[in-house]
Amino acid sequence: MFRIRLAWPMYVLIVSAALAGCRTNSQLGSQNQNNGNSSVVLAITDTPPSTVSVLSAEVTLTGATLIPGNVSLFSGSATVELTRLQTDIAYLATATNIPAGNYTGITLTFANPSLTIENDTNLAIGTCNVALICTMPPTATANLSTTVPLTGFTIASASTTGLLIDVNLDNLLTAAMGEDFSAGTTVRPFTPAGLGAPPVGAEDVVGQVGSLNLAGNSFTLTNATGTYSLKVDSTSTFFQFPMSVCSTEVFACLQNNQILSVDIGIQPDGSILARNILFEDADSSDIEVEGMITSTNAASQQFDIVIQTMSATVSGLSIGQPITAQYSLTQTLFDLDHIHVDNLPMSTAGFVFSTPADMVVGQQVSIRRNSASTSSQINADRVRLRNTRVTATIQRGLPNLILVNLPSLFLGHGAITSITALTSLTPPTIYYEVGQNINSSNIVVGEQVSVRGPLFNVSGGRTQVTTKVVVKP
Repeated sequence: MFRIRLAWPMYVLIVSAALAGCRTNSQLGSQNQNNGNSSVVLAITDTPPSTVSVLSAEVTLTGATLIPGNVSLFSGSATVELTRLQTDIAYLATATNIPAGNYTGITLTFANPSLTIENDTNLAIGTCNVALICTMPPTATANLSTTVPLTGFTIASASTTGLLIDVNLDNLLTAAMGEDFSAGTTVRPFTPAGLGAPPVGAEDVVGQVGSLNLAGNSFTLTNATGTYSLKVDSTSTFFQFPMSVCSTEVFACLQNNQILSVDIGIQPDGSILARNILFEDADSSDIEVEGMITSTNAASQQFDIVIQTMSATVSGLSIGQPITAQYSLTQTLFDLDHIHVDNLPMSTAGFVFSTPADMVVGQQVSIRRNSASTSSQINADRVRLRNTRVTATIQRGLPNLILVNLPSLFLGHGAITSITALTSLTPPTIYYEVGQNINSSNIVVGEQVSVRGPLFNVSGGRTQVTTKVVVKP
């Protein structure tokens, strides 16, 4: 069996918020002796496997049910792209009326898994020949539905509880690109916004504003993979709103059809909150297409990416699709997402993204797509450096990590064998390990970690301004 290097962990979160007094007996099953006013937060992570670069991965969740009682946490259909979720969480839905009681398992149902990989091995992988980038739906899929046992899992009345599901992709994927979701899956509980909970949820979620409720301090954010219903409170922070939109950066700055980048957090009651709200564009006339750079061609003023997310659905484009971006030396703006690099205590020498020469393979970028673009080429009005997620091994410890055993994409494009990951005290780099709270003293040489932050081409090497470090199980 070949082994695929998945250069990120996967988090998929379902928020399950109960509404007291609205339960129905048909939902309670064998738990109907209990109050139906508790909440469950369901999350999924994975243990990364090893050797080929996965540039995009999609899967659709179609169901999540607690047993006994067949208590539904999710139904319908929600598609997630996983490579961006290396250090993040994807929120999918809100369930209601979760009855208290003892549960012995959870049944998950998936559909339509798909991978886009770069084959950096010396052999063909399925239908993907050596040195090619290929989008590969599985040739054989077994056990798209799996029931994972729970040991001693009890939901108390009027409480909020979490379940974290860990999928080991070394066991999930076969040499024939089959996927068996019953293999290598474990589950552990956590307390939302408490012990063992991810400190920050979905990060850099780009989408369009809709259903703006100024009186209720809430709004919806919609992109190509779904819609988020978000609250705003006194802890929410607003960034980069131009004076033409508002003189003071507050909730009143938001307008329908704006394109925003939002960091989303989970509250103790299981609700979701817009923590950081970054202005991207005043309207949706030009869609934001985000992905990882896989090649650059200065002579033709082009670069290639694999699409990982879009601020809206675009006819002819799909997540996981390799596509060429065309830029202009005089008309295309190159800039970076300042929210994650401003005020960091470091020299600015080399930490720039202002010309095509600053682009390198492995960077995550967001492209403002001109409306004259086609399904095979994006005409770029703007190219913005965003956060790259990388899973690697610590060769040298803090304060500035040296990371090795990188995804093969880096070695094959520029012979990059290590990344320097700069951490910070102000604002602090976040440290997290699945199932427990940790700090910088827990980051040691030899561990495998996933890091998040903008990646720069500094003196021909790769340096990341690291805002988050997640220790892998």
